Amino acid sequence: MSTQLGLFTNDRSGVFQRSVISGALEVVAAAGHGFRITELTAQVTESREVARLTAGTLGSLVLTNVLGDEALGAAVAAGHPVTLVSHRVAGLGVPTVMHDNRQGMRQLVEHLVAAGRKEFVFIGGRADQLDGRERERFFREELMRHSLTVPPTRFLAGEFEPATAARSVLALLEHDRSFDAVLAADYLMAIAAMQALRRTGVAVPAEVAVVGFGDGPEASQAGLTVVSADVVELGRRAARQLLAQVDGDRLRGYTVIRAGLIVRAS
Repeated sequence: MSTQLGLFTNDRSGVFQRSVISGALEVVAAAGHGFRITELTAQVTESREVARLTAGTLGSLVLTNVLGDEALGAAVAAGHPVTLVSHRVAGLGVPTVMHDNRQGMRQLVEHLVAAGRKEFVFIGGRADQLDGRERERFFREELMRHSLTVPPTRFLAGEFEPATAARSVLALLEHDRSFDAVLAADYLMAIAAMQALRRTGVAVPAEVAVVGFGDGPEASQAGLTVVSADVVELGRRAARQLLAQVDGDRLRGYTVIRAGLIVRAS
């Protein structure tokens, strides 16, 4: 009998993905299983394709939205256990593990407001990923809660790519230097923004404070203020839920991992 589980991701070398995979591997190895990791460059939407990809595995851990809703639905209908990471599908009835994006964005905005910052720039993630959509939505909610207004020109493209975030900040600086805070949807984009600001002579944090969602060694080294999000634990929790389903448990709903503010020098 197979002891392999499937894991689907868009980029196994990405910082987020590596951390999730690390936590998941830790749990499944302790249970005597292994992972067959499949890197998908495009979203799988066809039922036949997902049946081929999951063949020979006991269940699947799916990061973000690399398997489309129809494909996921077909896998579940066929009795294949699935746990989602940082993604939800309405009505599918499978467990999801994700970070508390609302709590994290609230802590970041409250920290900046308490520091007297009022002119915000937001660097967004990917609109096709749940974390990207939620973090922008909850940022906008916090603006309303604090009676703050951010013009459309200060909502910058980041795509969860540091190079994209840096380019967006540099382009903004060509015509707008009157902001006093940058909030990025992930910490690597925040670090890139901080570097771009300093290269153009903007003092961080004296002139512009910079904060980001998530944490890692890079953020600590850069002195970046963040809300910590334990991505390795995200992988552990997801793997435990998948193994429980493989053992016959029926799980539904989603597990939210809370984040905590870490104030550093930015």
